Amino acid sequence: MENASALARGLHVLRLLVDEGSPMTATEIARRIGVHQSSVSRILATLIHVGYVRKTPDRRFAPDFGVLSLASATTWFPLIRKPRAAMEEIAAAHPEVEATLCMLWRGEMIYFLRTRHQAGAIDFGMGFPVHLSAPGLRMLIDLPEDHALEVLRQSRSRYGWSGTEVVPETAEEVLAWAQAHVEHDVLVLAEWRSMGHVGAAIPIKTDEDHPVALALTGDLSAADPATLRLWLHDARRIVESALAER
Repeated sequence: MENASALARGLHVLRLLVDEGSPMTATEIARRIGVHQSSVSRILATLIHVGYVRKTPDRRFAPDFGVLSLASATTWFPLIRKPRAAMEEIAAAHPEVEATLCMLWRGEMIYFLRTRHQAGAIDFGMGFPVHLSAPGLRMLIDLPEDHALEVLRQSRSRYGWSGTEVVPETAEEVLAWAQAHVEHDVLVLAEWRSMGHVGAAIPIKTDEDHPVALALTGDLSAADPATLRLWLHDARRIVESALAER
């Protein structure tokens, strides 16, 4: 159990450094994760030794290039490997928009196979406010309300609460709005993240333990809400068929 606890703290420190976006002192890290500075110093020494953290000239700490080596693991996940051709098919059929698979993982949005016609696919990315995400809000609707609200509050604490003037001011209001605007299993956010932008999402059945949704995003002129719903229902069938293949 002691080794498992040490590993968990090490991963916590590494995630904090990645999320922070700028180097941190050991004192800052210790305060943020709530452990003694001597423990943080030992963790940082180990992470430096294995190449995941480096010390900057001003004696702060930042992620090292070893973190990038973990990206090769993306090819292992069926959610990235199996529907790639399906996502390319969807993008080719609707060049006006971008197609993306999205997972709500421990309160964070992870984007898989972000695909636009003739532009290839980006395997994964993360770090986006849940309240501005059509797939994020669509997945929250299917969660217990107290859990969904906690995800929105945590996202607000981490990323802020940006958006256009149509975005409600509280997590409760955002969730209620999303619940009231699902039609035919699809949520459409028009001019929500920014003016002239539209995002729409539909849930996807997978073997994963976390909720997954399929999103189409682009300029508001790309398609009206009814058309986006039709496209998403067709696209869901294609993706779920690809995921079901053995």
